[in-house]
Parts: sequence; structure tokens; C-alpha cells
Amino acid sequence: MIGRTTLTSLAITALFLTMVPASAQNVAVRPFEEEAWDEDPAKVEEVEEELGLVDLRTLDLSRTHRSNGYAGQGLNVRIPEGGFRGFGPFDRLEPAPMEAWFRYHIRLSNWNAASTGKLPGFAGIYSSSARGCIRPTETAKGWSARTMFGAPGTQGAPEGKVPLGTYLYHANQAGDCGDGLWWGNLEQGRWYCVEGYVRMNTPGKNNGVLRAWLNGNRKLNMTNVQYRRAGETNIGVRHMWHNVYFGGTWPTPNPLSLQYDEVVVSDSGRVGCLPAFTDIGTTMHAKSIRELHALGYLYGCNYRKACPHDVLSRGEAAAFLSRTLKLPTASKDYFNDDNGSTFEGVINRLAAAGITRGCAPGKYCPDRTMTRAEFASMMVRALRIGGPAPDAFSDDQGHSAEGDINSFAAAGLTKGCGSDRFCPDSPLPRDESASFFYRSLPLLQPLSQASVSSPPSDWPPEGDPPPIPPEEQD
Repeated sequence: MIGRTTLTSLAITALFLTMVPASAQNVAVRPFEEEAWDEDPAKVEEVEEELGLVDLRTLDLSRTHRSNGYAGQGLNVRIPEGGFRGFGPFDRLEPAPMEAWFRYHIRLSNWNAASTGKLPGFAGIYSSSARGCIRPTETAKGWSARTMFGAPGTQGAPEGKVPLGTYLYHANQAGDCGDGLWWGNLEQGRWYCVEGYVRMNTPGKNNGVLRAWLNGNRKLNMTNVQYRRAGETNIGVRHMWHNVYFGGTWPTPNPLSLQYDEVVVSDSGRVGCLPAFTDIGTTMHAKSIRELHALGYLYGCNYRKACPHDVLSRGEAAAFLSRTLKLPTASKDYFNDDNGSTFEGVINRLAAAGITRGCAPGKYCPDRTMTRAEFASMMVRALRIGGPAPDAFSDDQGHSAEGDINSFAAAGLTKGCGSDRFCPDSPLPRDESASFFYRSLPLLQPLSQASVSSPPSDWPPEGDPPPIPPEEQD
């Protein structure tokens, strides 16, 4: 469905980095709505100053851009084949609180990582330690507790799922590298809510706290962490580290990409997960809307609005199907009434795939309301179902789409509009279309032309790894 527009009031009340007194609830908020996130990498100093970030690099800007996020605009982060770093700047929390909570939403859209690496989390960086296998010492103070990922199907995760944990640098660690604490796993292509909590220990004592939640469920609860040694009273939760990094000594053999959104840091209480939409409480199709959004197929109509009772346009239907099927770009322009339309590209993709024939010769009518019959015909062609099917409804006799409607019903994708009727010419509301799409997913997803790359069978390579360029370093 259609993308959301930026909400001005959000940008006013939750500016990119909001420095406030330590008694306030939100220490930092990053919804990624501001256009500065799409600035030219050559303007890195200007962007760094505007956004209030620490250690922002040209490479960070070249590998990030805004895209449809969990709510409104999110940040799309990619690590190209042969790279290490996708994103890595800090929000510096001043004054550094002694305890803090974070929350963000994340979606691994193409994340077949060959090894472990880092995702955003808290840190107290006061020197070169607590990263890069440099352990904290009395002369190199610091700590970090970033989220971490592993290769799919490892660390106890089911096949195809990405293991998730916390990568902890602390005063009592045994080795030079941080400790890997595995506590969850993620399905690719789905939005998740990740939360964390750190409370500083009494200097020199093992009573610091580290907690993690996934989709609201607590997965990690440690109460014996020593983040700081005796005398290190000034060490606190100094940074929210927006880190997306492929770890190890060899660069990633696969391109990786994820979406990151709605980051909030609090010093006075748990933030909690954010519901994607606030206007779906009155529709019986709420479950379908939530599930399609979680899978990245449904964007809504505005910031945190699904507009469930609005009607679906033909252009919106084309966009949804194109996203679901991951159709390739079309080389031909099929219709003359969609020039300049937001949906022109996806309409051409559907036409090239034989899914749409338009509304009249040379026309698609992108802004016209989608009828239930038109939707059934489009879905039958997209799902590649058809052939003789029993007559399912009494109100479509002689209708041009009667055969498609019967095939749609025979596939178990519709029960009609009630009383043995399909209401073929009625406008299709957005919430009803969500349930149609949701029921169709088991048939639509196998048709997707997307493929997930796998690491080479001989990875990691033999021999000495290449040096990591400074811009790529953690």
C-alpha cells in the first residue's frame, strides 16, 4: 500500500537527537524522518553537526538512505560485498546516565551473513578499548554492550534464522574480544522490536545489570556485570552506538541490508515496543494488517496510520503486488495515463508479468478505486490459478470476471461479502484487501524471484586477510 508522508509534528517534538536534562524520560530520539539522512556523503561534516552524531563517516552516509521504515521513514543500511561497515556513529548522552533503556525496530531484509557482527546497542567509549578485540584496562577504560548477530542457523538458531545476542566488553572478561551472549533469533524479512537496559555497577563490584528484550519478551537478565573498576566513578552509559558491522577479519562475501527505525533512549524507565498503527482497533482485519506490516509488505497511508476503511486504489494494489512478488523493473511503458504517477514503475512491472491488462486500451486508471472483481482477476493472474471452478456466488452471473471470482473462491481466498454474494463491483476497502493479501501469501511468496545468496563453500578463505581500510573499521 502507499508510503507514508513525514509528520511535521513528529519532527518538532522528537528531533533527531534531543539533548535534555537527565531527569527527562527520553534522552535521545531518532525517528529518521529528517531529510538530512539522505545528504551527499561529501557533506559529512555538515550532516554530523546537524544530526549531533559522533564518528559519522563518509562511508556511513554512502551506505545509508531513508526508506519505508517501521513507522514513517526508516534508515536502510547496507554492507556491500567486500565491506565491513554499514553504519557506526554514536549518539553521545550528556551527562552520561548511570542507567538507561533503549528501544528500536529492525528488519533484516537481506541478511545471509557468513559470520558474526554487531548491531546497535549501548556503550561507554572513553578510549580505544571495548571494540576491535581491545579489552578494557585500567589505562584504557570503557565498556560496550552492542547487540550482535551470527550466521543463519548457528548459535542454536533454527535453519535460516539469524541468531541474536549481546556482545559484551567488561572489566572481568577472560579474553581480548568481548563475550558473546546469545539469547534470540530473527526471521529475515520481518520487523522486530529490540530493547536493552544497562545499569552501572558500584565501582569495583560485580553488581551491574544487563537486560535484553525481543518483541517485548525478556531474553537476557544479568545482574553481576562489572562495567567499571574501583575509582571509575565517571564511567556511565555514554553512547547509543548505531552500529551495523560485519565482524571478523575477512569482509562479507555477501551483500547485506537491513532497515532500522524508531530509536528511543530513556534514562528513567523502559521504553517499550511501538505499535505500528493507531487506527486499526475498529476493523476485524487488524491481524492481517499487522502481519503484512511486520513482513514489510504494507506501509500504511501516513505516519502510524493504516486508514483501514479507506478504499484501495488500483495504483496501490499494483504497488503491493509488485513488492510481494519482487518483480523486476520493466523496460516498456505499457500505459499512457500513468506518466508521472508514483505507481508508474510498479504498474509496468505488473503488465510485463501479465498480471494486469489495464482498465481500457492503453490505460491503467491508477487513481481509480479497485473493485472486488478487478482485485480477484488480478490476484488469479498473479497466483497463476484458474481453470474450471464451481460457481461460488449468485450475484456475479454474466460478469466479465465471474470465472476469476470462482477460481479465487476455489483457492480458499474469499468467502464473499455475505449471503452467497461476492459484490463484484463494490469498492475494495484497504482492510479487506489486507486480508485477501494475507490469505494469498502462501501462494504469492514462492513465486517471488528474489534469491538469498549463500557464502562460498570455502569461506573464510585461507591465508592472511587483507588489511581493513580505516573507513571500514569498527
